[in-house]
Amino acid sequence: MPMSSTLAYDDRVGDATLTPSRRVAAGSALLAVACVLGLVEAALPGLPFAPWLRFGFANIAVVIALAIFGGRIAAVVSIGRVAIVGLATGSLLGPTSVLAAAGAAASLAVMWLLARHVPGASPVSWSAAGSAAHVVAQFGVASALLGTGSLLVLAPPSVLVALLLGAFVGYLALVAASRLRNG
Repeated sequence: MPMSSTLAYDDRVGDATLTPSRRVAAGSALLAVACVLGLVEAALPGLPFAPWLRFGFANIAVVIALAIFGGRIAAVVSIGRVAIVGLATGSLLGPTSVLAAAGAAASLAVMWLLARHVPGASPVSWSAAGSAAHVVAQFGVASALLGTGSLLVLAPPSVLVALLLGAFVGYLALVAASRLRNG
């Protein structure tokens, strides 16, 4: 019989009851997925016309975490991914890691705000807006690090691409989350 103090932390996903230990296990699994996707994406060569462009597939796990478990676990997945991938690629605490952290924080904040305060917003719209916020934050931090605003000329087309890729990532997360909820 579960202890009454544990029952206060139970959540429902579909018809299954998630105990605190199952929430930790599910969050850890999503963190692992985010790290693997982030490492694979980091290992891929950049596109010839946009070497800085990444698809953001690691964000699928963050969007799923937000959709199913809420902001706290999504934050652990997002921040944990940045730290682990940074450590694994040797970029932790370097400029690349600072850009990644700024983008992840902005993205998570925007997605959480939409999920919590905009009725009818879906993971597709959260992800698209989060992707755009990620790009804006990275351009802002990069401009500050370089001490020039000339880099911002690339921001508008980058935000447009980010909206499209973010919507695609959100759609993939929506499909995955619906399958996880239903069994």
